[in-house]
Amino acid sequence: MTSKEFLQQYYQINCEIDALLEDVSNLRHMTDKTIQTLTCEKMQVPSESVIESILTKIMNMEKEADEKIDKLKQIKDEIVKVITQIPDTTCQNVLFRRYICGHTWEKIAVDMHYNYRWVLRLHERALSMISQEAIKSHIQNML
Repeated sequence: MTSKEFLQQYYQINCEIDALLEDVSNLRHMTDKTIQTLTCEKMQVPSESVIESILTKIMNMEKEADEKIDKLKQIKDEIVKVITQIPDTTCQNVLFRRYICGHTWEKIAVDMHYNYRWVLRLHERALSMISQEAIKSHIQNML
């Protein structure tokens, strides 16, 4: 895994977390609709076993999502640690803005008052400062 691939995981992890949270939200919404439908159709409160079954599914899905989010959060923390180990704070800033904040090269250049090409050079310099040993070490911590 290259330095760039390692850092790009941060964005992918955020997308996974968002998807998990959206799944849980959708399940809750469907549950609300199901309970309302059962209530309207029977004109009475649905049986406790139906509600209990639905709530059990929600709780299991939320537990699974929480476990995944915890693991993904750990990976994100390891990526931030790798960035903060770079001795040059300007290079850290470029990597942080690009991979953690998700800014475009143009926005980074404007925000840091550099030209576009210089930001790309700083990025290459920063990537070269990340050692493969550091990446391997942090990957092992993630597992």
